Amino acid sequence: MKAVKYTKEGVVIPSSWMKGWGKAVVAHRDSDVLILESPARAASRKKLARMVGKVRRAARELSITPEQIAAEVAAVRRERARRS
Repeated sequence: MKAVKYTKEGVVIPSSWMKGWGKAVVAHRDSDVLILESPARAASRKKLARMVGKVRRAARELSITPEQIAAEVAAVRRERARRS
């Protein structure tokens, strides 16, 4: 099978699309999205979400404004652009 098939029961995805993900595949549903990913990818996404939460919490505690954050991000991007 080379294409996605829509059936009365749902959607059938070709197994070749998930080649290299390993034996287990994690599936979870959000409001309008179904996410299929490898367990390692799911763990990385959850770890990133925790890290972002910690950074946001720290920014709130330090009363850093969105403008200050945007300025810092722009400065880091400029520095990285110079190095490449």
